[in-house]
Amino acid sequence: MRYEDWQTRYDRLVVARLVKTRQDGFLSASGLLGLGDVKEWSYLHRTNKHQFNAYLNGDNFKTYFVYKSNPGFQGVLYGIFDQLPFAAQSTKLKLFRGFTALGSALVFGILVSVSIQEFGWLSGILILLFAAFSAWTILPAGTIFYNYWSFYLPPLLTAYLLAEAYRKNNFESKKIYSIIFITVLMKILLSGFDFLTTVLVMTTVPFVFFSIYHKWGWKLLVERLIKTGLVLLAATLTGLLILSLQIFTSTGDVESAGSHIFGRLAIYTIDNPAIFEEVDASAQASTLAVTAKYFMIPALTIHLQKTTIQILYWQLVLVFLLFSFVFFLRHQLTDQVFSNKGVALVAATWYSLFAPLSWFIIFKKHSFIHTHVNPIVWQMPFTLLGLALCGFVMMELFKRKVALDN
Repeated sequence: MRYEDWQTRYDRLVVARLVKTRQDGFLSASGLLGLGDVKEWSYLHRTNKHQFNAYLNGDNFKTYFVYKSNPGFQGVLYGIFDQLPFAAQSTKLKLFRGFTALGSALVFGILVSVSIQEFGWLSGILILLFAAFSAWTILPAGTIFYNYWSFYLPPLLTAYLLAEAYRKNNFESKKIYSIIFITVLMKILLSGFDFLTTVLVMTTVPFVFFSIYHKWGWKLLVERLIKTGLVLLAATLTGLLILSLQIFTSTGDVESAGSHIFGRLAIYTIDNPAIFEEVDASAQASTLAVTAKYFMIPALTIHLQKTTIQILYWQLVLVFLLFSFVFFLRHQLTDQVFSNKGVALVAATWYSLFAPLSWFIIFKKHSFIHTHVNPIVWQMPFTLLGLALCGFVMMELFKRKVALDN
């Protein structure tokens, strides 16, 4: 039931766009997502149901309320296939969600495969088990609104390109930065600006890992991070420009584009007690209070016959701290030379904590309200790297024990 409600809450915007496209064409309402037959923003059950009924029954909207916070290219993507008469509407919707879920599965499959190859089979198994049983990877995996796979595309391709650069001993800066720009812009176009700061930080994580693993040195790392930051900024501004043009062509008002975008930023980043209704914003919505809430959210919930086991995010953080400590302590006690790969993994893991924290802190107002969705940023990629770290350290300890026994 929760999965269905979660999917409906977000996919309704894309489904409404499919109706609008079928009714008035791809360029209608500038291609923006929206809601049919409403005059204002609404989360009412009957509103959500009406979007799906209109799509499934082939009905038209009398009015269309435009959603101006997302470029909505996912509507264009699925709208193309929706125009093809290959199946009933209900089947198409299942196929669209299935395609998105497959993309998400491929992303996590690559993550598991790389973890096994680089950090050992136990690292890959831990990531696989978490992805299979955590609600915060299952819920967004098949939504056609978020296109979850697009969040991981920039860091995955960045990591591949940096590994390739090392193998070839040739850092092709134009190629690397161009692909970073394209993939981040793709994420913005296909899933909007939700959790964008998390994705931007996540894209820089491979630079931190490879800088330590391949001994770049601080100067080269800082230089490449600065250039990457400029590319990420350019991709973000390009996405904002595209959205602004869409709003302008939809409303015919130049000022409405800027006022809407800056207005939304103000609502979710600047203290605005009005959106918190009866709560004390100064106390309840402080940065510390908002962030603390997300440490207390269950990362995993395991239902057994007579009991339910929950693992909270703060508990995972403590486990990751413990294994980081064990990694360094083991090398200190045994006088072994630190593994560059191990040090790089530890550093990348704790650096990646800035990815989820960036969203909780910068967009604390959004995080205060949206506890039903924002925990997904923990997996971008802090939780996944932490699990890889645990597996890597356990494998090292096991290898050490086997070596001593022999």
